[in-house]
Amino acid sequence: MEHMGGSARHDAHGHDTHDEMVRRLRALIVRDELRPGDTLGSERDLARSFGVSRSALRTALGILESRHEIIRKIGRSGGIVVADNRLERNINASESLPVIAKRQGFVVSSKVIASTIAQASASDRRLLGLRDGHSAIYAITRLRYIDGDALSVEDNHLPAALFPMLLTRDLSESLYAQFESGYGIHPADVDETLEAVRADETVARSLHIATGSTVMRVQRVARDEQGRPFERATELYNASRIRFTMHHSGYVRLSATTTHPER
Repeated sequence: MEHMGGSARHDAHGHDTHDEMVRRLRALIVRDELRPGDTLGSERDLARSFGVSRSALRTALGILESRHEIIRKIGRSGGIVVADNRLERNINASESLPVIAKRQGFVVSSKVIASTIAQASASDRRLLGLRDGHSAIYAITRLRYIDGDALSVEDNHLPAALFPMLLTRDLSESLYAQFESGYGIHPADVDETLEAVRADETVARSLHIATGSTVMRVQRVARDEQGRPFERATELYNASRIRFTMHHSGYVRLSATTTHPER
């Protein structure tokens, strides 16, 4: 990475001001055409390139991170990653949304819209592995917020037999955390489908978007370490506030159909 030149504003001691460091970092992102998810570099490399101390750089990075323009990640694949105020969520992730958000500097909260006990539908019985035709489920609808802004509408269907007295708990808190702490159920395997759909009037009103706007629908079935389904969920996300990612290695076969060469 070459040194970023140009005149800079300095304080009384000749050091770049925090605002100037923020400007230089933004200019670097534009110059190198970095997109959300791209790595800006390590603190060490950036400080050396700009000719500043790492403490001065960290202050500027903290400003950008508070505005969700970057994410500072730790670990072997860590570094300074470009962001754009959208929450990044890996498809088929087994982590709860608050945990994912916290790692990116966001705060996710929930408001319970409805919670009731109902008879399992045919699809509930099939997807949740319920054998009894009269099995009960908990049906919980929540509105999720990210830093105070509406993020998603979430419908959860849960086998009532697995979670006694769940409706007496604080359902605005992370359900996955309560599954683990209160019932010893840990998500181990998640199947999800993702598609773009149009928001109806009710969803649009909840998310403060126009009716007919595109929302991202995630349909999920989660299983515990014994392979037992414990959650069926449908989530409708404000598409302007989230990005879905996926990583896989190797060849993925999409169909069992055999293609024969023309004769």
